[in-house]
Amino acid sequence: MRRSSRLAILFLLFFQLNLPEGFAQKSNLKIGVLPPIPDQEGFAGMFAGTSNGVLLCMGGANFPEGRPWEGGQKRWYDHIYFLTAEEEMWQLAEQKLPGPLGYGVSVNYENEVILIGGSNAEKHLQTVFSLSYDDGEIFFNDDFPPLPAPLANMAGTIVNNTIYIAGGIQTATGKPLQHFYALDLSGQTADREWVALPPWPGKPRMLAVSAAKDGKFYLFSGINLLHDPGEPYERELLKDAYAYDPSAGKDSQKGHWEKLPDLPRAVAAGPNPAPVIGLSHILFPGGLDEKTAGYADPVTHPGFLNKILAYNTQSKQYVQVGDLPPDGARVTLPATEWNKKWVIPSGESKPGTRSPGVYFISNSIEFSTLNWFFLFLYLAVMLYIGYFFSKREKSTQDFFLAGGRIPWWAAGISIYGTQLSAITFMAVPAIVYATDWTLALGSIMILFMTPLIIKFYLPFFKRLNVSTAYQYLEERFNVKVRLLGSITFMLMQLARMGVVLYLPAIAIASVTGMNIYVCIGIMGLFCTVYTVMGGIEAVIWTDVIQVVVLLGGAIMCIVVAAINTDGGMVEIIEKGSALHKFKIFHWGWDRSKLVVWVAFVSFFFLNLIPYTSDQTIIQRYLTVKNEKEASKSLWTNGIITIPGVLIFYMLGTALFIYYLDNPAVINADKPDELLPFYIVQNLPVGVAGIVIAGIFAASMSSLDSSMNSIATAYITDIQKRFNDKVSDARSLRLAKLITVIIGFFSTCTAMLVAATEVDFIFDFFQEILGLFGGSLAGVFVLAIFVRKANATGAIAGVLGGAVVTGLVKHNTDITVYLFASVGVVSSVLIGYLVSLLFPGKSTVKGLTYDTLVKEKP
Repeated sequence: MRRSSRLAILFLLFFQLNLPEGFAQKSNLKIGVLPPIPDQEGFAGMFAGTSNGVLLCMGGANFPEGRPWEGGQKRWYDHIYFLTAEEEMWQLAEQKLPGPLGYGVSVNYENEVILIGGSNAEKHLQTVFSLSYDDGEIFFNDDFPPLPAPLANMAGTIVNNTIYIAGGIQTATGKPLQHFYALDLSGQTADREWVALPPWPGKPRMLAVSAAKDGKFYLFSGINLLHDPGEPYERELLKDAYAYDPSAGKDSQKGHWEKLPDLPRAVAAGPNPAPVIGLSHILFPGGLDEKTAGYADPVTHPGFLNKILAYNTQSKQYVQVGDLPPDGARVTLPATEWNKKWVIPSGESKPGTRSPGVYFISNSIEFSTLNWFFLFLYLAVMLYIGYFFSKREKSTQDFFLAGGRIPWWAAGISIYGTQLSAITFMAVPAIVYATDWTLALGSIMILFMTPLIIKFYLPFFKRLNVSTAYQYLEERFNVKVRLLGSITFMLMQLARMGVVLYLPAIAIASVTGMNIYVCIGIMGLFCTVYTVMGGIEAVIWTDVIQVVVLLGGAIMCIVVAAINTDGGMVEIIEKGSALHKFKIFHWGWDRSKLVVWVAFVSFFFLNLIPYTSDQTIIQRYLTVKNEKEASKSLWTNGIITIPGVLIFYMLGTALFIYYLDNPAVINADKPDELLPFYIVQNLPVGVAGIVIAGIFAASMSSLDSSMNSIATAYITDIQKRFNDKVSDARSLRLAKLITVIIGFFSTCTAMLVAATEVDFIFDFFQEILGLFGGSLAGVFVLAIFVRKANATGAIAGVLGGAVVTGLVKHNTDITVYLFASVGVVSSVLIGYLVSLLFPGKSTVKGLTYDTLVKEKP
C-alpha cells in the first residue's frame, strides 16, 4: 500500500473518530447561575435591564407574611438592586423607584432602562419612565408620554427604536385586552407619542411572551379569561403565535401581522422578552402550560415546567433545546441581555412561592485543548517560515521582490490568498447563507479580467523592472503623480489595517473564548515578526499555506454538513434549488440593486482597481523572474477562483440547508461568526483548531501584505527616489523598521477600536480614502490608453474622481457596488478633459499601449 493511501486512511479514521457524537442535535446552550437576589423570598413581576454595563433588577411583588391560601397579603416593592460583575454580589441602591411597582414591561434603550406600566397594591398604572446607573447612583428620567391606558401583565419589547406593547389588563379584575401600542423613540422627545396599531388576529390575552427578531415583533401564547355571568373566571391557555413586521403591508406605518404555527404547548407568563439565541432561535424557558396550570391544589403543586422550548424562525418549527437548572422553572419574570448572556432573575417558582435565584442562558461552544495546540502549532509554523527565509534577505530586492525567486504557481496562489482575507472567508458563506449566489459574479469576473491585465498592464510593470506600480506613473507623467499614487495607496492601507485586524478578531475571540485584546495582539505580533524576518518571500509562502488550509477546511465543512443532512449533497442541492439559494442573475434595471447589468459593470471595475493599481496585488506578480512567469501566476489566480467560488458559495448554501434540516441546532449569534462557530461546533477536534488557525492566518495575510507593500512603496517611491545615496543595507534596515512600526500601529488601532468602539471614526476615514481607490485606477487607465493624458490631467483625475464619487454616493440611490465604476470613469473623463485644456509634456513612447515597443520575452 502506498504511503499516501495509508495517510488518507489514517486521516479518515481520525476524522470519523473525532466527529462529535450526536452533534446534529446539539443546542450549545450554556446555562449557569449568578448570585441570588438578596431578599430570601424573591420577587415575581420584576423589571430588569442594563445601564453602563451594570445589571439592574427592580420592583416586583411577593408574599412576605404567608401564602395567599394562608391569609398572606401580596406586597409590592420599590427596591433597586444592581450587579456590577458576575463574581460579585447584588447591592441595594440608595435610590428607590418612584413607588412600589411590578408586572410591567422593561426595555433597554441608549444606556437606559425604560419601565412601562405595571401595577401596585392599589391600581394598574400608565406611567412610563427610565432609569440609568452611573458610578453607584441611579438617575431617573420621566420625559416619556404615559401609556394610553393603565396596563399590567402585558407583553412588550423594543424592535429597532420602537417599543411595542401587546395585550395586558387594565384592572386587577379586568379581562385581557387586544390592544397593540407602539412608541417610536427615534424622533425628538417632544414629538413622542403612543400610537394604537392594528392588533393581532387572535384572541385577547395577558401574560403573553414577546420577542424582537430580524426587525419584527413576535407574540407567543398568553392567557385569556373566560366567564359566564355570575361565574368565576376560567383561564384559557393560548398556544397561537404571531409576527408583526413594521415594514410590511400596504401602509408601512401599520405593518402586517403574520400567523405563525401554533406552539406544541403554552408558554404563558414565561420570561419576557423571550431570549433570542443564535441567528434563528427564540427561547421559551419554562412558562405556564396546560398541565402545570391544571393543578387545583397549590400546596402539592409540583412546580412549573423546566423544559426549554425554542422557535426556529428559519424552519418555522418548535424544538426542545435543553433543560433549566434546578429551581429554574419560573413564571412572571423578566429577561435581559447582559455581557452576551440572557439573564433571567427571580420569578414565581410555584403558585404563591417566589425564588431569589438568578440564572443565565448563553450560546457557548468549547474550544478544546487539542484545538489550542493545533492553533499555536500553526502559528509556530508561520514564525518558522519567517525565520527560514530570513537567511535570504540580503537586500531590498530580496525583501520587496524575493529576488525573483518565487515560482509562478506560488505567486498566483498568493494573489488569490491576498484577496481572500479572513473577513471574506467568514463573510461570503454568511452572505450566501442569508441570500443567494449573486455575488459569485464578482469572483467569476476575475477570470475574464486576467487576459486584460496580462495584455494591457503587465508589460509596463515587468519590462520597466519596477518595484512599485507607481514608478510607472513617474515614467509616464512625472514624480508628482508617482508620489500622489504611492501616498494615496499607503494611506488607504493604513486606514483599513486596524479594522481588517479587528473584525475577524471579534469572531475568533467569540468562538475560542480568547480575550479580544490577546487575539489582536497575537495576530499583530506573529504577523509583524515573520514579515520582518522573511519579507515578501515569507508573506507569499504563508499565503500558500493559508489558501490550502482554508480551501481544505471549507471542503470539510461541506462534507460534515452533507453527512448530517438527510439526503446528503443531493438534499442540499435539491432543497437549495427549490429555495432559490443558487440564484445568480436578478433581472431588471434598478440601479440601486445588484441586478445583472449592475453586477457586470460593478464587478468589472471592482476587480480592475486592485489588479491594476493596488501594490499589494501587483507586487505579487513582480516577484517572479519574467513576464511569462507573471502571466502564469495571474492565470493561476484566475483559475483557482472558479473552484474557490464553488467551494465557498456551496458552503454558504450547505450551512443554510444543514441548519434548516436540524432545527434544534443553534448557530452563531452574529452572521460574521456563523462559519467559525460552525467549524468549532462540528469539525473534528484538532481539525477545527487548524481551520481556525487558518482564519488567524488569513487575517494576518491581509496585514502582512499591507505592511510589506507600504514599506516597499515608502522606500522605493520616497526614500530612494529623493536620497539615492543611501546604501541598500541601510534601506533594508529602514524597511524592516517601517514594517515594525506599521505592525505596531495596526495592532494598537485594532485594540483602540475594540476598547472605545469608535470604529465609526475609522469607517469614516476609510470612506474618505476609499473614494480615491477608483480614481487611482483611473489614472492608470489614462496612462496606458490615453496618449494625450498628461501630469496635470492625471492629478485632476485623481482628485476629481474622488469628488464625483463622493457626490454620487451621498446624493443618489445607486448601489454601493457601482461606486468603483463611477470613480474610474469620472477620473478618466476629468483627466482627459483637463489634459486637453492644459496641454503639457509627457512621455508616451513605449509607455502607452499603442506605442509599446514589442520586445521578445
